[in-house]
Amino acid sequence: MSCSDLPEYDIELYSGDDKTLKFRYKTSGAAIDITSYEIELECSSPELAKMAVIADQTTNTGEYSFVYVPADTIGLEVRRVKYEVVFWPTGLTGTKQTMYRGSILITPERVL
Repeated sequence: MSCSDLPEYDIELYSGDDKTLKFRYKTSGAAIDITSYEIELECSSPELAKMAVIADQTTNTGEYSFVYVPADTIGLEVRRVKYEVVFWPTGLTGTKQTMYRGSILITPERVL
């Protein structure tokens, strides 16, 4: 799959907030067991790069998430960064597959 064929999803994070981004991996409408997978959000801003938390695949097949805590976004100088989500179906020593990409927008906290 060439980079131009990748689906794009934009994400907004509010500076200083807790945020969990949940996803479910499906093909042909069916959720896929990702027990052996490593899933990484690679980012042009290293502070925002994350390894996914893989949910229990017996009860939440295909579900994974990226968890952000306030320390991840407070004080960041960047406002918009590019990211790609990559799957390693057999672990980090296997073949890397880029699944989707987009931008992360960091919205500053408003002080009233």
